[in-house]
Amino acid sequence: MSTKTIAITGGLGNLGTKLCNHLIDTTSHNIILIEHPSFITPEKTPDHSAVKVLPIDLGHPSSAKILEVLKDVDTVVHFSAVNPYPNATWSESAQSMDHTFAIFQAAVLHKVRRVVFASSNHVMGGYKDDSAYGPSSVKPSSDPRVGTIPLNPKTLAVSGDAVGYASAKLAGERLAMTLANIYGNTTSFVVLRIGWCQPGENIPSTLSAEGSPPEFLKSSEGADAIEQNAGDQKDEVWFKQMWLSNRDYLAYFDKALTINVPSEDIECEVHGNVRKGFVLVNAMSNNSGAKWNLEETRKWLGAESKDDSFQ
Repeated sequence: MSTKTIAITGGLGNLGTKLCNHLIDTTSHNIILIEHPSFITPEKTPDHSAVKVLPIDLGHPSSAKILEVLKDVDTVVHFSAVNPYPNATWSESAQSMDHTFAIFQAAVLHKVRRVVFASSNHVMGGYKDDSAYGPSSVKPSSDPRVGTIPLNPKTLAVSGDAVGYASAKLAGERLAMTLANIYGNTTSFVVLRIGWCQPGENIPSTLSAEGSPPEFLKSSEGADAIEQNAGDQKDEVWFKQMWLSNRDYLAYFDKALTINVPSEDIECEVHGNVRKGFVLVNAMSNNSGAKWNLEETRKWLGAESKDDSFQ
C-alpha cells in the first residue's frame, strides 16, 4: 500500500483515536489529527513520527489555514462535533454543522480525493418504536426520522432525544450528497451511519438505555437513582442492537478509505444512498434482531460484520 496523508477531524476523540492507532499499526500513512485546542493534552497525543496534531477550531476556521492543512491530503475522515452524544443542544448541533460545512467545502476546494463522514444511526432513530418495521427493514435509503426518544421520561431528561444531534448529521449527509453531485469525479464522499461504539474496550455488557456513557449524561436531580422500567428495558434492547464493535468499526472505515464509488450520474429516489461520487450505508455490527439492514454495507464496502452484541 502506498503512503498517503490522511487527516482526521476530532482526531483525539474516541473514534479518532481508535482509527489513528489502527492506521499506525497497519499502514505507512502519514496522519494529521485536527483537534480543538482545548482538547489537546500530552496524554492524548500519539508519540509517533507519522502523526501530527494540529490545533484548529473548525467552528471558527481560517480558510487559509484549513486549505494549508489539506495540501497534499488524500483523505479526510470527519468525526468532529461540539457534542457527539444524543443530549447535544440545538446550539451545539448548529456548531457541529459549522464544523462539517467548513471541512467538506475545504476538501472540495483543495481537491481531496475522498471524504469519509461519520454520520449516525440517530438519523433513523424514529423507527425505534414503529412496530411496522421488523428486523433488517431500515435501509440507508429509508426516509430519515431524526432522533431517538427514550420511553422513560426520567431517562430522557438525562440522555436527551438526539433530535438536534441527528439533524446536524443529516445536514452533513445532504451536503456531502450535493457536493458529490457537482465535484464527485474529483472528491468523493463515503458516509457511514455508525452505531454505538463506546470508548475503550467497548463491550456489549456496558450498553444501556441511556445511549451514552455516564460521564456524558445531563445532570438531573436524582439521575443516579433512576430505576429501570419497562420502557428502559425495551430501549436497552434497541441500543444493544445498534452496537458497533471496535473490530467492525475499523473494518468499515478501512474499506471506506479506498472503495470505488460511482463516477457517473445514477437515477435514484430522493433518499437514494448511492449516487455519483457518493455512497451512504448503515454501519452497525450484525446484532440479532436489529432493524438495521446491512445488505448495502456488504455490497458497497465489501465488509462483513464479525460481531453480535447478543452472542
